[in-house]
Amino acid sequence: MYKNYIKIAVRGFAKHKLTFFINLFGLALGLWVALLIGLWVVDELSINQHFSQKEDIYQIMEHQRYGTEIFTTSSTPGILAPELKAKFPEVAYASNYSWNMPMIASHEEDRVKLDGKHVEPDLLKILDFEVLHGTAQGLLESKENAVITKTAALKLFGRSDVVGESIKIDNYRDYLIQAVLADVPSQSQMKFEILLPYEVMLAENEWMNQWNNNGPQALVKLFPGTDGKAFSAKLKDFLKEYHPETNISMFAYPFKEIYLHSRFEDGQQVGGRIGHVRLFAIIGLFVLLIACINFMNLSTAKSQKRAKEVGVRKVVGAEKSALIYQFLSESLLITFFSSLLALLMVELSLPVFNELASKQLVVPYGQLWFWVGFISIILFTGLIAGSYPAFYLSATKVAHIFRKQHNQDRYAVLARKGLVFFQFILATALIISTIVVNQQIQYALNQNLGFDKDQLLMFELNGKLHSEFETLKHELEKHPDIQLVSRGSHSFSGRNSNTGNISWEGKDPDAGALFEMFHTDYDFFQTMGMSFLDGRPFDRGYGSDSLGGVVLNKKAFDLMRGDKDRVEKLVLWDTEEREVIGVVEDFYFQSFHQAMEPAIILLTPKYSHIGLVRFDAEKAATVTAYMQELTQSMEPAFIFEAHFMDANYARMYQDDLRLRDLSKYFSILTILISCLGLLGLSAHVAEQKTKEIGIRKVHGASTFSILHVINREFVMVVSLSIVVGCLLAYWFAVDFLSDYAHAISFAWWFMPLAALLIMGMAYLTVTLQSWKATKMNPVNSLKTE
Repeated sequence: MYKNYIKIAVRGFAKHKLTFFINLFGLALGLWVALLIGLWVVDELSINQHFSQKEDIYQIMEHQRYGTEIFTTSSTPGILAPELKAKFPEVAYASNYSWNMPMIASHEEDRVKLDGKHVEPDLLKILDFEVLHGTAQGLLESKENAVITKTAALKLFGRSDVVGESIKIDNYRDYLIQAVLADVPSQSQMKFEILLPYEVMLAENEWMNQWNNNGPQALVKLFPGTDGKAFSAKLKDFLKEYHPETNISMFAYPFKEIYLHSRFEDGQQVGGRIGHVRLFAIIGLFVLLIACINFMNLSTAKSQKRAKEVGVRKVVGAEKSALIYQFLSESLLITFFSSLLALLMVELSLPVFNELASKQLVVPYGQLWFWVGFISIILFTGLIAGSYPAFYLSATKVAHIFRKQHNQDRYAVLARKGLVFFQFILATALIISTIVVNQQIQYALNQNLGFDKDQLLMFELNGKLHSEFETLKHELEKHPDIQLVSRGSHSFSGRNSNTGNISWEGKDPDAGALFEMFHTDYDFFQTMGMSFLDGRPFDRGYGSDSLGGVVLNKKAFDLMRGDKDRVEKLVLWDTEEREVIGVVEDFYFQSFHQAMEPAIILLTPKYSHIGLVRFDAEKAATVTAYMQELTQSMEPAFIFEAHFMDANYARMYQDDLRLRDLSKYFSILTILISCLGLLGLSAHVAEQKTKEIGIRKVHGASTFSILHVINREFVMVVSLSIVVGCLLAYWFAVDFLSDYAHAISFAWWFMPLAALLIMGMAYLTVTLQSWKATKMNPVNSLKTE
């Protein structure tokens, strides 16, 4: 029986080649998009989910209150974790760990740059990374030991079993490799190539030993069965024991959720990357549904071609269920062929998609869940795509078929128009959304940032490059294409160092703010291209600047002065009194997602480890080559890497850029699939109206008027779908732009631009097919029944 179904289906495919091609290619496109997005969504949902006992792992976080505002951060005091383990019996393991930092690892004559962290021993008991060489016991308990990954070992030694080998970090301190770990899985948010003892960093940074400073982060692992919410509630006032005047309340947040749910506003969790995951999952589903709609539309449109077949089969006793099985088997067969084509397209496009999405996705052929999901998608697509034509055709009354009333079934026509309506709603919404995202990103990238990000180069200052910076600066400035040289502590790509422990005359005891701290050297403002509203920059002629001077941005100045004309002095960290010598125009050191924050700039070269060089725009290659040669001669252990400020700034928007690019490509695919459906439907309408067109031509109708006869079937439906799609896109745009503190307004021209694009593509598609009908000889169209 099933063999007969397949035989009939294949014959039908061969007879109606255009319909078969449109269905095959349209479904393949839809499945291709669904598979790519599915792989991406599964990968996003798997981040931090592979650790054993993940239910018991928590990130320690803080709500910092400043006046009426609450700032939420994962930065904590550098000595927090051991106290948590000592004071709370629920805590099995606790570890502080540092932010990621570049490290130069050397062994004999070989040197490589590695991405590293300083961590406490408990971290490797909380997060179970696989140990390839060495033992998992006692890791990093000595400050002379280091742990590296397999890739790091291969980079430096050319082999992985390097336990017991000695390495030097930053040409400064020797470590003994205690263990080699498997490379950190791509599903881990905790990335590194080398781990060093936290004790070393703690000893070299006095501020990390104070309870009123933040910077490192802390993880804890609770004993199994512990109530995480109850533990979190107990943490709320924990810091008051060590810092009674603190404005901080602590809480424990599940580590498995922090990747997708990391956005907080006013102390409440309000989303995060999960928004993008949901958005693309919906897009993938909608694109697949659009492909299914095409199939349903074409199948029902072609129903009269098979109406007599259905009638004859019913007359000879065919069951309704047999007819349903016939049409569903055809649908599933096309879906199967489409899925094979889609899988081939996935394999060919995956490298490009990985680069676009910054992923390392592979098709998991060896995983049972993939095949269950893949087969489920085929069945879902096949049944959805074939359900309407199957149940519609099988329910057709025999009397209607032979009286030719089948062609007049207005319900089928309404259904087809409704499906086209739904398709173009989605296409319109996607196009407008892509325009909005693109305009917002362009707005952020091209605004005046309060400093000149172009022709500005950054590089790390290690070893002698930092200790002998004046010599380096003097040599760099000798180059004719280098204009200015300075250094600072900030990369201008997000918060780096901040404090709320600032006092000034007239400060409201109940008010406060989190001030970003910038450590700089002379010529910093000139190199950055910042403008002064009042006062002056740091000057070598004023010896007191390094000990008693400070520069504020306008935001900090306005906050401190209140209703006064000036701010003369302020007190840092309750002890350091500073004179305000200047006020600079506000400058952005975060993305436009965040509001402008108050900033304080200090002349503290010893904390300034980022070199800044302003150069001639046309001489970038010459300048970087000269800098590489110079830095290598001064500090042979240093590996020079240039980072351009404009590219560094753009990286803050990498998620938004990815959203824009993916939306753009999905919009194109949606339009393509929708237009494929229109192509098939317009061919069907032209075929239906063959005699009408012939009669009109005999009576002298123009080509344009004949085209109008066919095009009017779709123009009104597409027009209405554009209106609804615009409303849907506006809702998305308002939600998307609300995530920005500095956002564009929704411009009126977004909608007509999308409407012109959609209507133009739809009209062109239908017209191309209709044009063939207008060129038919009316004799041929009228002489046959």
